[in-house]
Amino acid sequence: MERLKSHRDFVTVLKKRRKVSSRDIVAHYMMRDDIAVNSEPNEDRSAILEDTATGFESNTPAAFSDTLMHAQNIENAKRLGLAVSKTVGKAVVRNKVKRRLRVIAKDCESLLPSGCDVVLRAKPTAAEVSFDSLLKQVQKLFCKINKAISSCEDCKTHENNQ
Repeated sequence: MERLKSHRDFVTVLKKRRKVSSRDIVAHYMMRDDIAVNSEPNEDRSAILEDTATGFESNTPAAFSDTLMHAQNIENAKRLGLAVSKTVGKAVVRNKVKRRLRVIAKDCESLLPSGCDVVLRAKPTAAEVSFDSLLKQVQKLFCKINKAISSCEDCKTHENNQ
């Protein structure tokens, strides 16, 4: 699972105002197809190709196909951002929560559709719950996201495990 790194990416996901929540985590999500439909003409796929073309000589066909494949991988990648504020705890506690959420998100990645950006926001109670509890919550959240976007075949399995 790729990471959301720039502030702009986080803000874009949070502005879509699509979210699902559990007791200890809130998941904000967005499909990157939504951006492609609503984007301005300057921000189309050619911009992605230009951004990913750095480092390649653009006059060779092989370089263009590599660039195109890289751009398609970016479009299909599932990306995760973490938001763990100071209300969760001091730095050691926040980092522990982030480590747990990264591992859990990697394990549950298959529950999300391709091209989905997710920001997991930890509530202050997330520092006190067990790993298994966080795992079940993230599975449930990712299934809710998948249901909202498409149909999730594995959701019944995860809902029955709780």
